[in-house]
Amino acid sequence: MQAKAFMEKTHMPSEMEDWEHMSLEEREQRDINYARIKRQIVPYLAMDPDRFFGAIIVAAKNFDPENFESVLTMCKNDMPKPYRAEAKNIGFLTFTGAELLIPLDGQHRVKAIKFAIEGLDEKGKPIPDMSPSLDIANEDVAVILIDYKPAKARKIFTKVNRYAKATTTGQNLVTDDDDIIAVLAREIANDVNLIGADLVKYQNNTLGDKDGYFTTLAALADCNDAIITTNFGGGKIDRTRLPDTEKSELYRSKVHETWKFLLDNIELFSDALSDKDESGNEKRCEIREGYLLGKPVPQVCLVKAFVKLTNLETNKFSPQQAAKKLNAIPWNKDELLWDGLFLKGEKKTILTKNAKLVTDIICYMCGEKLSDEEKKALLDRYRDALPEGAKPKQLPKVLP
Repeated sequence: MQAKAFMEKTHMPSEMEDWEHMSLEEREQRDINYARIKRQIVPYLAMDPDRFFGAIIVAAKNFDPENFESVLTMCKNDMPKPYRAEAKNIGFLTFTGAELLIPLDGQHRVKAIKFAIEGLDEKGKPIPDMSPSLDIANEDVAVILIDYKPAKARKIFTKVNRYAKATTTGQNLVTDDDDIIAVLAREIANDVNLIGADLVKYQNNTLGDKDGYFTTLAALADCNDAIITTNFGGGKIDRTRLPDTEKSELYRSKVHETWKFLLDNIELFSDALSDKDESGNEKRCEIREGYLLGKPVPQVCLVKAFVKLTNLETNKFSPQQAAKKLNAIPWNKDELLWDGLFLKGEKKTILTKNAKLVTDIICYMCGEKLSDEEKKALLDRYRDALPEGAKPKQLPKVLP
């Protein structure tokens, strides 16, 4: 169907007259996430020339299946015999005008099509940085049509949505060409002069004791996000579309420059990558067993601390000064500093919930100057993070 005609005939279940009186079982649709539609889907439809409309499953009310005429019926005498069996299932479906289409799968795409065509959101307000798109109005949308029966519609919706498996963070980072953070994470991973793809795990966000990898793709992305936002400001990066060429190159240059420096100057990083072949896997596993910096989350904390220290408004560190201080941090897992703060139990499990606090404590230990009020706030956070009976009276010592 043409997108504009499809949009005009489609109604959300929540817009149906009897929605308020339906039981939970009868409400076969989720609530609509309008923020996601405006932030992710609409910009893609409106601005990407290679946009693709996946098929949308709809249930049709006031629909008569008899209004279908096959190609075979129209040209039976002219149809060669080998084609007749299939031709009866190919043809034209005519709407009378009374049909009402209810999406069972794809309701967010339906709303995004409407928003992109009209340039208005669910409240009728203009969507920022976007104009109505007549091009989308004229495009075709693939529609899978089912005769509406409430129980059947509910069952189809449940099966389609319940068993749909979301892609992992790693898979998204591997395939997303619109996210500058993901693009640069892949570049750093693939660059054999930096890390090399064989040493970056993308399947999930953690490293096992016997993994020969250096880090994960998700960790590289988190680090790149920090490098870009801290060095260039401007708040959160828009990861739904690439920035312009000039800004992309600025980001790329800073990210590559930062990783080159860190991998050369952070001793445990350099040791882990001293042998990038399979023969170096044992060394990387040894580092992971004995030191925090063999794990992705502490690696991210170090990188965030580095970019923070080198971007302070006062007592700003040079890269060399920051690296020297960070190398002096006691990264050994047996260091009492980390017990209860960043490591838990005999297995030394990483407490990821404390990562932000750990980053701030690392910066303080490296010599970030804080006011008395800021020191007190950091100490309170530090004490709150530790278990009862292990509450320190003061922050860790600042490194000489």
